[in-house]
Amino acid sequence: MKKLLVILLPLTVILAALPPPPQEALWKKVEDANKKGLPKTAIRHLREIEKATLEKKAHGEHIKAFTKRIALEGTIQGNKPEERIIRLQKEAGNTPAEVRPVIDAVLANWYWHYFQRNRWRFMQRTQTGEPPGDDFQTWDLARILAETGKQFDKALSAAPQLKKIPVGQYDSLLTKPNNIPDSYRPTLFDFLAFESIKFYQAGEQAVNKSQFAFEISANSPVFDDVDAFLQWKPKTGDERSPLLRAIQVYQDILLFHRND
Repeated sequence: MKKLLVILLPLTVILAALPPPPQEALWKKVEDANKKGLPKTAIRHLREIEKATLEKKAHGEHIKAFTKRIALEGTIQGNKPEERIIRLQKEAGNTPAEVRPVIDAVLANWYWHYFQRNRWRFMQRTQTGEPPGDDFQTWDLARILAETGKQFDKALSAAPQLKKIPVGQYDSLLTKPNNIPDSYRPTLFDFLAFESIKFYQAGEQAVNKSQFAFEISANSPVFDDVDAFLQWKPKTGDERSPLLRAIQVYQDILLFHRND
């Protein structure tokens, strides 16, 4: 699965009263601190990078430094996936509006990664009549899937903004499939849309089906030509169906690129 990754790359950081060091210098300090087992030192340098990249509007670089710092802070607290999620939940709302959609997608991926590492726990839990709390470590299967989907939807709600951002601007942050060139998925919207589709089509979604789950019939427009498919608005009481959301996102992608 194509996932969002945190990868360290060089970045010029402007220090007060001093000329900017070579791009590699500060990232080298982060790398050296990590090798020496000094996460607090690495975190200090990452905060410098966050500040500098925010001023320069280097959003991809900013997110890399931000998420790497969150992950390292989680490492200090026991190196558990839940720690970095808790920290990202707390800080996501304070991030600049320009980068928030990508941060939302990062949180969605971290939820999904947490589920995959703890699949057996979620599969053993049964739904109760009690409304689930805010502690994602106690959620059942339905809740973790629903919240992950909400995060992807939250990211894609910024589609007008994302469609204007060339995916190449985030090359150092994203892991792309080797066999698909940027010309096929040229914007950040395309990348995040296909990320969400992979989640909505995951096999675990089938385990969570309700008795009123939305289904695709053999004579539905999904098997018709593009125009018929784009005009299709399935009627169902299962509005949060993962299958329905996958169809809707596919339609959004096709509409966006209809005149390409």
